[in-house]
Amino acid sequence: MTKRLIEIDDELLESAKAALGTSGVSDTVRAALSSATSAAAIAAARVRHIEWLTSGGAEEMADKNRRGDVWR
Repeated sequence: MTKRLIEIDDELLESAKAALGTSGVSDTVRAALSSATSAAAIAAARVRHIEWLTSGGAEEMADKNRRGDVWR
């Protein structure tokens, strides 16, 4: 882990603490970074699902004979 010195807006920090349920600066920054990483992964998964649906995935799900393969 690398120690860093940064300036953080006090009001923004307090808002983040309240939103994340954290108490210290380090815990809040770690939780915020983790949340941002999770949000990015979820957004990427949504994009993949939309691309799959628009490229024929919806038809696969509608066909009861092929639907089981989609879930595997």
